[in-house]
Amino acid sequence: MQVFNKLKTVSQSGDILRVVIGILVFGSIWGLVEATLGGALHLVHFAYKGAITGGIAMAIMATFVVMYRRPKLVFWLGVIAVLFKPLSAVIYVQPIFGPSVVNPASAILLEALAFTLVVSLLFKGFESSIKMRIGAGVAAGYLSFILFGPLASAAGMGNWASLGLAETLSKVFAEGTALAIAGTCLLLLGYLVGTKIRPNFWQFMTVKPRAFYASTIAITAFCWIGAAVAFASGL
Repeated sequence: MQVFNKLKTVSQSGDILRVVIGILVFGSIWGLVEATLGGALHLVHFAYKGAITGGIAMAIMATFVVMYRRPKLVFWLGVIAVLFKPLSAVIYVQPIFGPSVVNPASAILLEALAFTLVVSLLFKGFESSIKMRIGAGVAAGYLSFILFGPLASAAGMGNWASLGLAETLSKVFAEGTALAIAGTCLLLLGYLVGTKIRPNFWQFMTVKPRAFYASTIAITAFCWIGAAVAFASGL
């Protein structure tokens, strides 16, 4: 019995480590997307930057959910992605708590929170029904902006503080709709990708753990270095 309990503890510890590594990797990929694609779209003043980067974020979160089946932990991907924002402030010698960091960081965290709440609530249906996955994408997209709108208005982010109630609702509806459409499409793509690679992913993780850990460290390091280069180049 003692041997069995010890083996069970080791197994549980290994599972926790694998999940933590998954959070670091997927969160870092999200952070890299924000630093590169997000920065490029911001430079060209693309109107639907939030919908594109937010949609890709939904794809990343959906893939994580399929791979690890831990929807309640998705929020931590957003926490890791947010850590990339202070890196840009350090490189540009700007305040870490300045608007250029706080505004997008808040949006990322609220998007992660919205996705976590929606998918955790709908998880059984999310796995079995494409209609439920579509509903989750739409709900998470709108909820992200419903949460962000009042916060941005109260905190004076961008031009939100100058908007009246009707204008705020109109902005939330317009940008929320864009994110809901892009996010749903990319969520479905992320779910499909996760479903396709999950068997080989877990086999690789189990059969070749050293190679798995080395590759995840390499991917995470690449994301951070890539983000630093992107920031230093002006993105």
